[in-house]
Amino acid sequence: MDPTESVTDPLDDSRWLPSGGTLKAQALCSLAMPRLMQAQYATDFRFFEATLLVVISGRLTLGRDERTWELADSHSLMVVAKNSITNIRKMPDKNSLAFSSIFFTFAPSIITEFHQRYGHDVNPGSTVYDCKTTDLDEDLNDALQFCIRGVNSPTVSQAQQTTRLLGLLLALQERGVVFLRPSAPGLVERLTQLLAKAPEKRWTAAEVGRELAVSEATLRRRLAEEGISFSAVLTEIRMHNAIMLLQTTQFSLSQIADACGYRAVSRFSMRFKSRFGFSPAR
Repeated sequence: MDPTESVTDPLDDSRWLPSGGTLKAQALCSLAMPRLMQAQYATDFRFFEATLLVVISGRLTLGRDERTWELADSHSLMVVAKNSITNIRKMPDKNSLAFSSIFFTFAPSIITEFHQRYGHDVNPGSTVYDCKTTDLDEDLNDALQFCIRGVNSPTVSQAQQTTRLLGLLLALQERGVVFLRPSAPGLVERLTQLLAKAPEKRWTAAEVGRELAVSEATLRRRLAEEGISFSAVLTEIRMHNAIMLLQTTQFSLSQIADACGYRAVSRFSMRFKSRFGFSPAR
């Protein structure tokens, strides 16, 4: 597989963007393989789903407050809890001059099913609340690669992929790593899920309120109670989508701008630079 390509669950329906590119919505899991030729640093990056990270080439550092977690070889795996916010630094390998990694996420439904089936065996001390690294031994790597092959195969059914993913979560549990069981999504979580399914759409607070069965006034008030705004949530989701597409696809800037809800590349670039500190062209 070309490491610059982005791969998502083939069981989902693709949707066409105005510029002609395609995106696929997440179902059971998603997979991306970012590849960079220069260092990159992003502040306050949110992991919207439970995530596994493996570095193939280069060095990856996550940091929050006074804590840091690092991957510098392909023999370790990093686990990141859902909604963790960290600063990220990606450094290319000195020999290959490239940074490449595996970015693998689990949908909440899979984590919930895992806890329903095997939660009685979970050691509370194994639960990951932010980040954790563990050895990527041969058996754990086999389980991960088995899931990746399922994502890439059009013949693997959803039932088969569910079994593979549960097997991977069991392998992690045996190594003292367990994702927190998802709680019933609140309004902010439901809003995030809704916007993330279609970040290219021209959302308004009124339309989102109708989708979530609340009034626009209630939506804005509840968000204000959380210290955030509708526009801030929408922008963050779009920027998260943008940086993933820039690292994992060969879309043009025009296509990526379309995929993130911006009809003007200049406005998209301005938003992106304001968020990450460097232009999308860079």
